[in-house]
Amino acid sequence: MNPAPADLTLPPWSEEANAGRTFLAIRNGVPGTAMPSWLMFKGREIWDLVAYIHKMQHGATSTE
Repeated sequence: MNPAPADLTLPPWSEEANAGRTFLAIRNGVPGTAMPSWLMFKGREIWDLVAYIHKMQHGATSTE
């Protein structure tokens, strides 16, 4: 894809201080990239995705 989608596993997206920014990126997409909005996810589901991204950033291997 050109431009590529935003890689939400990399800073600054994955940093916990930017959790709200990551939430909005998932919900609304990222302008100037191929990252679309994901309106089919509800708020709680998006927060779960944000938490998963943060776990991946910190090398978590468990899904618990």
